[in-house]
Amino acid sequence: MNETRIRHWTVERLEKFLWQAADNLRGVMTASGYHEVIAPLLLLKRVSDQPGLLTVPDRARWSHIVANPRTELGDALNKALSALEQSNKRELDNLFDPIDFNRKPGQAELVKLVNHFGQLDLSDEYLEFGDVLGHAYDSFLGRAMSLTGKRGGEFYTPRAVCRLMAELVEPQAGQNVYDPCLGSGGMLLQAIQYASERDGAGGELALYGQEKNSSAWFMGRMNLLLHGIADASVSGTDSLAEPLYAHDGSLKRFDRVLTAPPFSMNYAKDEVRHPERMRYGWTPEGAKKADLMFVQHVLASLRPDGVGAVVTPHGVLFRGGSEADIRRGFIEDDRLEAVIGIGPNVFSNTNLPACILVVRGTQGPPADRRGRVLFINAEHEVAAERAQNRLDPQHVEKIADAFLGWKEIPGFSRIVSLEEIEANDFNINIRRYVVDDPPAEPLLDVEAALTGGIPWREIKPEVERFKAFGIDLDELVVPARPGYRDFYAEGYEATAARIPELTAAQEQQLMLSSRMWWQRQNDLFTDLAGTNDLFTSGTRSHLRRTFCEELLPLGILDYHQVTGAFAAWWSDHRDDLRTLSHKGFAGVVDRWDAARPIRPEHRLPDLPLDLGRSRVLDTLGNDLCSRVEQLLVTERQRLIDTYRSWGERYATSMADLGRQYEAAESELRARMADLGYDWPL
Repeated sequence: MNETRIRHWTVERLEKFLWQAADNLRGVMTASGYHEVIAPLLLLKRVSDQPGLLTVPDRARWSHIVANPRTELGDALNKALSALEQSNKRELDNLFDPIDFNRKPGQAELVKLVNHFGQLDLSDEYLEFGDVLGHAYDSFLGRAMSLTGKRGGEFYTPRAVCRLMAELVEPQAGQNVYDPCLGSGGMLLQAIQYASERDGAGGELALYGQEKNSSAWFMGRMNLLLHGIADASVSGTDSLAEPLYAHDGSLKRFDRVLTAPPFSMNYAKDEVRHPERMRYGWTPEGAKKADLMFVQHVLASLRPDGVGAVVTPHGVLFRGGSEADIRRGFIEDDRLEAVIGIGPNVFSNTNLPACILVVRGTQGPPADRRGRVLFINAEHEVAAERAQNRLDPQHVEKIADAFLGWKEIPGFSRIVSLEEIEANDFNINIRRYVVDDPPAEPLLDVEAALTGGIPWREIKPEVERFKAFGIDLDELVVPARPGYRDFYAEGYEATAARIPELTAAQEQQLMLSSRMWWQRQNDLFTDLAGTNDLFTSGTRSHLRRTFCEELLPLGILDYHQVTGAFAAWWSDHRDDLRTLSHKGFAGVVDRWDAARPIRPEHRLPDLPLDLGRSRVLDTLGNDLCSRVEQLLVTERQRLIDTYRSWGERYATSMADLGRQYEAAESELRARMADLGYDWPL
């Protein structure tokens, strides 16, 4: 493997490289400890290859490390980390305390790892972006933690959940952001990414974190450092027992707090400093009910106009006793803005559904939201997989859009007054306020079942859906007696088979509209290529809005389908778009070519600018349009399924069955007579 001949390391290639490194650790340590070996080696190689990131003494340089005998590699690596820390006390103080290469993984594995990392050149010249290391390492962490089950999931929050949390609290340049249960650092990383995409000033966020578990503390700090974030303040302390303090000794407060505390923890009341944080009460000690203690810590840590989001188990929404008193207290004080239910099996440390509480500082929510709470039931907004469900970008988009727009969506979100919550004894179980069960199938029409026909009351609700696809119901059913329609003589299955032909013209119109819309955006992408402004110029919001304006009037797809398709497309091509923004169309072509297993000497010559531009825009546009087409196929199938359901219910009536019975009886009678028997026997 000679990866250094590749023009650029992408996230995907580097993550693959890290997993190849981890293969050397299988059988000698569990996946939960991979990061304690991989991350220090990655950091040492990076700072050796790229001058200026940190002060690197000779002892910490990769060339010095590999010059040591094989039997002394562990000691050489320990001394390299110690020397690097001593030369960069502000950024690395105590960071490598949990690491000892003489203890693990073992001499043979260590030699293989050092040789493996020796193939890398991690100077900026070979990295697609400066933060490629961080993104690749974060993806590596997610995969490693998923292999460890509950143990790893306790410290690794799925990045889609972190992204959702960031979109809910909307961190802005100049603010300070805090995660009291840092884990692997995902919340702070997503806050930075959100702010960067919003206004290009993500680096201006002041980041703070706490994490009492030493292994997770190392994981989170290294993750931030490999993302190029060296100035985050991360304390290895218990946020419940010892919160962060300001210079004057008072409790430190923040503009934004977002966190996913470990579920169902114990705590010791006599160890809690600043007990005034728990102004709404105390949960029982030793009962694994610290969840609302973390919520109160978040509330106390917010500035008066601050916004927080905290993940909790569903039990905190309805359990009684002291927990009910705590809920009542912060709800009556108008500190709760939203309750968002997340589907089951999204977190690897629990199969149960979780929820997100969006809370406010002492000023409460904006004036137009006071005295009310938004409930969002997003339990079905997941992609179901065998091992673990997943929040996809379209799910995040729908949830965040409902919250930020303060929208009521039938079966999904509802605004509830504090008076109604009080009437329910401050039980805020989401399904009490928003039920997302699919509508029940209408009761069988007895007359239609007996004598035939389709009741109009079942057809009428679907008329507009068929019409959006260009289908007049007269093309599917014929008039019958008042209040009923009937099937064509060809039979309902034959009619159902004709539906794709009937929808074809309208589907073609929608696809033409999506392609024409994309063509109109080509100049926008051309103007932004190579400017570094694609993510900071409002491009995403412009594209999303105009995409909706183009497709929604046709009535085939709804708002959430269109915005969801766009969100998934944008997320899947984020790195392509970043390359386009930084390096233009030629950079994207290079990126795609580098991802293919082609030897450098067999690489195609650089495309002329116009051809490179066409290739990139055609590829991106075709992918977006294919997502629209997939939605079309799904919606068309829904039409077919609806029509077939009418046939399954009403195509054969009791009268039809009676006639069929009489015909069969007559045929049997004639046959028996031919055989010389009288009927009945």
